[in-house]
Formats: sequence, structure tokens, C-alpha cells
Amino acid sequence: MKARIIKQERLIAAYGLDGSKLTVLASLCEREGIALRGVGAHECDCTVGFLCGLGSFSPASPEPEPPEAECLIFSGFDRRSLSETVDKLSQEGVKVPLKAVCTPSNQSWTLRALLGELAREHEYMTRNGGRR
Repeated sequence: MKARIIKQERLIAAYGLDGSKLTVLASLCEREGIALRGVGAHECDCTVGFLCGLGSFSPASPEPEPPEAECLIFSGFDRRSLSETVDKLSQEGVKVPLKAVCTPSNQSWTLRALLGELAREHEYMTRNGGRR
């Protein structure tokens, strides 16, 4: 029996973007054949995999305050197409400080946990000029 590799659809899950950024992102996604999923504050306790269409929903106990952040989660992208898409977003003026790729390691995390980790990494990298 031959193994079949199922190519996953490219998807961007967008959390916390305002109207103008979301409009530009939606236009880019339409032109590039990328699915776009707007993620609402009420979904902060959903898993990253669920938000990217990969798995079942397993909410944690909902917390009252959703994080105030902007974040893009990329799913189904190879390295080249991810880099090209991020470059195109930058060229169109869409600056989102928190970005992640949905991976086997983080797909079981809640969005809230991912945002916390991304914020810590972003702060560290900003404070240290990009040096680890």
C-alpha cells in the first residue's frame, strides 16, 4: 500500500485585526487562493488546531478577558509560500507583530496560550535586537 500525502489547504487564521488590516488581508487571500478565517475573542480558549481546521474543539475553562493582540496563524504553507505571503503582507502595509505557524507541537495549545508565548518571544526579541 502506498502512503498518500494529503496536501492541506493554505489557511490564515486572523485574530484581533481591525477593519482596514482585515480588508487588505482578505483581498490578498482571495488573490492568492488562501482561505481566511477570522477568529473572534470568544474563541480564545479553542485549540490552534481547531482554529486551523485540523482537529476537534477542546475548550479550556473560558476566562473572562480575551487578550488584546493581533495575531496571524499560518497553516498548510511550505517555507517558500509562507515567506512570499508574509512579504506581500508587509508590502501592502499589513504589520502584525505576532505570527505563528500551526505545528504538531502547538496545535493542541489554546489560542490564549499561543498568544502569551508569542508575546513573550516578541518582547524578548525586541528587547535584545533579534539576538537569542
